[in-house]
Amino acid sequence: MSELRFAVYKHKLVYDEDQLLSRQMIVLKNQDGAIVGWTDYHKYARSGKTSYARSLYSGQDKRCTMVCLFLNYVFFDRYHIKKLTDVTAIMVRDFLNDYGLCRLPGDDENTHRGKSTVDACISQIIDFLDLMLKDNPKSKMKVNDLYRKEKVFSKTKRKYYDKKVPIFEINYRPNNKKIFRDIPEGAFQIIMNEIINNHRNILMLAALSAFAGMRPSECCNVRREDSPLGPGIIFEKVDGEITNITIDILEEKNLRSDLLSVGGIKKERKQKVYPAFIEPFMDCYNLYMKYVENKPYETNYGALTNTSFGKAYTYNAYYAEFKKVVKACIPIMLESDDPKIVNYGHLLQENSISPHILRHWFSVKLTLYGEDVAGLMNWRGDKSPESSLTYLMNKSELEKQYKLVSDEVFNYSLWKAGKING
Repeated sequence: MSELRFAVYKHKLVYDEDQLLSRQMIVLKNQDGAIVGWTDYHKYARSGKTSYARSLYSGQDKRCTMVCLFLNYVFFDRYHIKKLTDVTAIMVRDFLNDYGLCRLPGDDENTHRGKSTVDACISQIIDFLDLMLKDNPKSKMKVNDLYRKEKVFSKTKRKYYDKKVPIFEINYRPNNKKIFRDIPEGAFQIIMNEIINNHRNILMLAALSAFAGMRPSECCNVRREDSPLGPGIIFEKVDGEITNITIDILEEKNLRSDLLSVGGIKKERKQKVYPAFIEPFMDCYNLYMKYVENKPYETNYGALTNTSFGKAYTYNAYYAEFKKVVKACIPIMLESDDPKIVNYGHLLQENSISPHILRHWFSVKLTLYGEDVAGLMNWRGDKSPESSLTYLMNKSELEKQYKLVSDEVFNYSLWKAGKING
């Protein structure tokens, strides 16, 4: 393997006082991680429909990371080309197949990439090369060597669009490993109780996923009600009672003095707490706000959830803390009288879960409550219906698994009693 590698360099700056701009650049680094060369390849790491200016924002980093895999493959790992215009269709075919079959350097028998991940890679590499070829008409490869266009109907936009399809076949490695995310109700109670009793610093991050369906990285972007950057949580009251809670994640703002990004927002929006969960959400909120009284936080930003150092939680820091929660919950689950919870505890000894499990629990509850595709998409903040359809297609199985006996979607009285009794 070459001592040189293509890598993503992120340059961050703040504009308009609170807006965080993260520009992605593709650079060359040596084996010590030092930058030894700069490229302009990042200008092609975008969709052909996306302007270059828009491609500079934080959403571009996944494309640049994928492109770096490809560049390292054709420059250093297999073909050793000298310039990008020397790329051929055979090289692209081999990379995409090795990516889909998990045969890239560093892959092993435990590596798996789902079909949606491979399809995203195909789309991003074709977009990258399409823009490069248009900018360099004397390249060895031509557009016709790379892809053809097919008319595809979009259910969300209700119209046909041209899809770029590679002219060669791409293979995938079959996935024989079960996706480990389903969580018994009792296990959810144990996890929430552990967070409340021993990890209250991440309580609101967990509550935002479990009761508002937000992605973990989006939860890290939430601001306090009194944040100088604008209220991140808005409470609506009628006769002194909270009737509506809205979370403002319309923009990814800078929430740390060190300019470190706390995590991305997949869909900018104002997200409401699901009505059935307002009471448990408020209970968590009040517990948390009492917990953080007189604790340090950066008042210029007003992030809702902060580390012991007073800086906004990043997704990576949240994930690390959540792993501690799961580790502490395993012995509790193994001592349960419920065989399902005991079995789940055994599974956790061999499988890892992330904070995303709480969003999954939220989605299951809404499915059992009777939400349709549009409802699930709205409450989950989805851009496309695929994820929501997955839950609805498995609704009958979920009903058997959770054994619903009423319209109740969340046994709050049981959870609250367990929380109070510790």
